[in-house]
Amino acid sequence: MIKEGTFGPAEAIVLLALSSLSRGFLSYPRSLVEIAGPAAWMTPLGGLAVALVGVYLISLVFKRNPGYTIIETTEQAFGPFIGTALNVLIVVSAFEMVGALFLREFSEAMLTTTLRFAPISIIDFSFLTMGLLGAYLGIEALARTARLIYLYVLAGLLITVLSLIPFWNFYNLLPLLGKGVSRDFLHGTYATAGIAEVILAAVIVQAMGGVKNFARIGYISMLISFGILIVLLVTLVLTYNWPISEEFTLPFLRLYRTIYLGRFFQRPEAVFILIWSVVGALKISLMLYGAAVSLARSLKLPEYRPLIWPLGLVMYIIGLLPLDMPAAVNLDVYLRGFVLIPDYLLPLLILAAYWLKGRGKCAGS
Repeated sequence: MIKEGTFGPAEAIVLLALSSLSRGFLSYPRSLVEIAGPAAWMTPLGGLAVALVGVYLISLVFKRNPGYTIIETTEQAFGPFIGTALNVLIVVSAFEMVGALFLREFSEAMLTTTLRFAPISIIDFSFLTMGLLGAYLGIEALARTARLIYLYVLAGLLITVLSLIPFWNFYNLLPLLGKGVSRDFLHGTYATAGIAEVILAAVIVQAMGGVKNFARIGYISMLISFGILIVLLVTLVLTYNWPISEEFTLPFLRLYRTIYLGRFFQRPEAVFILIWSVVGALKISLMLYGAAVSLARSLKLPEYRPLIWPLGLVMYIIGLLPLDMPAAVNLDVYLRGFVLIPDYLLPLLILAAYWLKGRGKCAGS
């Protein structure tokens, strides 16, 4: 058995919420504004509903095997060969892709803001090193770290929103339904529902207190992360109308540079970059940890740490494949639907396999 450590529900909620929230610090809000225009705040609503359903489906799966993670449950449902193949091709690959693309976009964003003349490979390697360290220390250390920093992150976000109130124009929210409610809802659902934190919670379920806490942790963390994302989107559209917001590479950084509260409090982007770096390193560590632990459990290895280094190298190479930041963002948008498979399709397949096995036993008796 892999020794992961244990932590409480509060740490688990903060950990998953901060990891999910990290996408809001990159160019992700701009893509949502492109989808729905002034109704960008509506786009996460469908994704939130789907995420809550995904948490519920996985909780149903765990009721059949309360002492295991999603990795062992998949193998029990489909057998050792098919189950291991599904875990490697779906779960491990999802963590690797999400981590690699986030690492590249995060590094490109750092190039845009501060390190403009540094090679992208060096920045990628620097942040990957932080991810390797966090994954090596383990999920308990990451959870405790998240518990320590979340108040500073929330305080920074709150100060940002309140400082931008003088720049708000409520006419920017018109028309309220944006480019069309059906288009906004369906496209926004697809764009926001694919989050790796749902399957991550299923992988670390035993470390965060077991199955009895899974549903509550999943529901609360999703509500917090999506709620904050909605607030940030509303603030973005209120501050800049949606045609202008579509032009920002890093909308949240632009909001920070807009702040002006007198002569001695303006453009506090240095604080933003500090918060941004800590949350980004946490995200990379979690994706690398999830990939290593999932692969170790699939291969029945007693320790996950030797797998961190090769998986980190794979993540580094994948992150360098896109030619530039627009290519990385477009690839992220294109592959975002892949995360829907481990989040929602995999638990449905497991439940179907259990149902078929139950029908077979009834027919045999």
